[in-house]
Amino acid sequence: MSDDTEFIEHAYSLMSDQQILLAYLGDVTPELINAILKGVKNDSIAFQEEELLTKKKVYNIIVESLENINRHSDVEEKQQHLSLFILGKAGKHYYVISGNYIYNNQIDKLKKMIDEVNALDKDDIKKIYRNILAEGKLSVKGGAGLGIIDMAIKSGNKLDYEFIPTGNDISFYILKTQISAELAV
Repeated sequence: MSDDTEFIEHAYSLMSDQQILLAYLGDVTPELINAILKGVKNDSIAFQEEELLTKKKVYNIIVESLENINRHSDVEEKQQHLSLFILGKAGKHYYVISGNYIYNNQIDKLKKMIDEVNALDKDDIKKIYRNILAEGKLSVKGGAGLGIIDMAIKSGNKLDYEFIPTGNDISFYILKTQISAELAV
């Protein structure tokens, strides 16, 4: 495995000109998720000036990001259970960045899903979301790509992603979601 600091520096460089409100590197547990969500919900992380709609969108994307990390970080190598979570702000935009190790054999499916969602307009994304819910087809891990779709709907923006190879058929997957505070006005 390559040095973890390389991944941390890379993720932080994604937000070099933004204000980082919250950053975490480690094992994402249900207790951690609850603590982060409680902090966000109680306005203790710089949301005092935002509209309620913006707060809800950011909160929902944080929930999805943390749940995706918790649900889909199944790399067995103990030293590669570290995950990354960053909440940042730049001007009128919030950024939620999540990162975790995944097996390389999962990359193509994940890229295809994100690219398909990114290629759709807002109305088509909502139709697909409703169809998946109506069909009730969930994966073994309890999802059907709904998290990715929901983040695209809530953010109103394209999802940005990157896969950083680490060797041993494992990569570090980074997902960046931008939420515009201006949408709430």
